[in-house]
Amino acid sequence: MTDINQINESTQSFAASNTKAQRSKEGNAFENEFSKALDKTEAPQMDAMPTNALREIASIDLNIMNSSDIVSGRTDKLLSMLDSYSLKLQDPNISLKSIAPALEEIKDTAGSLLKETEHLTDADTNLKMIATHTIVTAETEYLKFQRGDYLS
Repeated sequence: MTDINQINESTQSFAASNTKAQRSKEGNAFENEFSKALDKTEAPQMDAMPTNALREIASIDLNIMNSSDIVSGRTDKLLSMLDSYSLKLQDPNISLKSIAPALEEIKDTAGSLLKETEHLTDADTNLKMIATHTIVTAETEYLKFQRGDYLS
C-alpha cells in the first residue's frame, strides 16, 4: 500500500508542476504583451536643445489708445449725433416724440465724454476746449428740448 501512496504523491506533484509551468508561460505571455504595449505608449525622448536656442517670444503690437484719441473719437461721434439731430428737427415729417430717444443718447454720450475729458493732460488743451464746447452744446439742446422750446 505504501507504493500506491507514493504513486498518488508523485502524480500530484507532477500535476502541480505542470500547472505552474502553464501559469508561468501565461504569465510570461501577459508580461510580454504588457511590455509591448508599454513601449508603444512611452513618450519619445526629446533631443537636448542648447540653451541659446531658447529665445523670447515676440509680443503682438497692441493698439493702445490714449485718452486724447478716445476723447477725439467720442467728440467726433457726438458732433455727428448733433448734426443728425438738427436734420431731424428741420424735417416737418418727423415728430418730436420720435426724436426724444436720439436726444437721450446724445445726453448719455455727452456725459461719458465729460468723464473722459477729465483725463486729458495740459498738452491737449485745444482738444479739451473743443470737447467741452461740444458737451455744452449737447446739454443745451437737451435742456431746450425738455423745456419745450421746439413745440409749435
